[in-house]
Amino acid sequence: MKTLIQGKALALLPLATLMLWASPSTALAQGFIEDSKLDGNIYYWQRHRERKDLNPASHHYQHYQTNLHHSTLTGALDYQSGYLADFAGVDVAAFATWDLFEGSPAHPNEISFSHGPSMWEDRGVGERSGLDLYRAALKLRAGDYWLRAGYIQPTGQTLLGTQWGFLPGTYQGAEVGAVYDFDAAGALSLSWMWANKYKAPWYRKMYEFREIDRQTRIPYLHSLGGKYDFKNGNTLELAWGESPHYLDKYFAKAARQTTLGDNPFSASWQFYGSHDRTGRHDVYDTFAWQQGLTLGYQVDRYRFRLEGSLVHAPGKQGYYTVAMTPLYPNSAGRIDMWWDSRSDFNADGEKALFASMMIDLSDIVWPGVSVGGSFAWGWDGKPARGGDWSQQQRLTERAISGDVAWQVQSGWARDTVFKLHLTAYNNHSDNPSWGGGYGNVFQDEKDIKFLMIAPFSLF
Repeated sequence: MKTLIQGKALALLPLATLMLWASPSTALAQGFIEDSKLDGNIYYWQRHRERKDLNPASHHYQHYQTNLHHSTLTGALDYQSGYLADFAGVDVAAFATWDLFEGSPAHPNEISFSHGPSMWEDRGVGERSGLDLYRAALKLRAGDYWLRAGYIQPTGQTLLGTQWGFLPGTYQGAEVGAVYDFDAAGALSLSWMWANKYKAPWYRKMYEFREIDRQTRIPYLHSLGGKYDFKNGNTLELAWGESPHYLDKYFAKAARQTTLGDNPFSASWQFYGSHDRTGRHDVYDTFAWQQGLTLGYQVDRYRFRLEGSLVHAPGKQGYYTVAMTPLYPNSAGRIDMWWDSRSDFNADGEKALFASMMIDLSDIVWPGVSVGGSFAWGWDGKPARGGDWSQQQRLTERAISGDVAWQVQSGWARDTVFKLHLTAYNNHSDNPSWGGGYGNVFQDEKDIKFLMIAPFSLF
């Protein structure tokens, strides 16, 4: 209990700061109270995942074995105040998890809390139920400018991101930004974020950033970004970030939303870059990058996506990561492509394509029901430099997924979502999971996920 109290003291400093204000008049406090919101969600998650064992020394060689098998109930509350004197407010959010069933040999399962309180203390021995804050922030605004500090998630234009379970990860830091509106000419959004600690949503304790050797401390991360909205469907984004004296990160995105044949159409080009500043080349041998192209189109009840990516990440790590710290989950980076196809499709040299279709069956089966499927295919992935594996091998991987979803349209459970997601993944190699020079690639899998998200509002 003492550790819990000490760990939350810093996060609650913003609340204490507000209490130092002189007693405000009723008029000044009115917005703080009247604009406050308390919302929440109840989540249910059940997963069964089997993975092929290709470890030659294993008794289960060439057979599928249970990797994850669990169900978890999660509840979250999110309080957002209004602004005192139209200037200062607070946001506080917490969530609790309860493991209903746990039969997984792999840990952590990244939905409930890990038994280890932080990344550097996790020994992979299991999960536990628990309660924790994921946001506790002071927020300020004045004209075109805003600030958030404490336990926060990135909200601006930087290239920092978070891992997600049902809830996001949390940084200890501050973010400032500004929005300049030029009327018909467009709007410019700028932000800068700094953080010195982070915790993924399955950990209860903040931890420091470290280099790939797991020992060398990185004192902080920071990132600067901007977005220009031309107000004609076109947007342009640029961002830069660094882990000091270690890795520089770059991001660019051009996007367009328009209509094609009177139907909604969207397209984007995305670029993610990384430069190893140490000269040791213990992550990348040269400037590394990942590029992506996305297309989206909707015709009546049918929604289509076609996306592709290309990776260049030669070096000892052997794959590209958008985070400013290469070890997972020491921090996270922003990436605007999410395929939910198990693999990241990010090995050095890998090309990948993704196609999906969702069909709205509201007027055929039941209001709010939709079904769909997707196919992801990656090829030509190269192994990491070094090791006793062949540099001539090339990775080919594919995933086929199916989805059934229902969003309740009316009544007391309105907006509650139920979703079933199934994936069959195959990497077409004889390498054991994480082996053969592919440190971010596992063996063939069969994965079933069922989830429920039930939102509610108290005031």
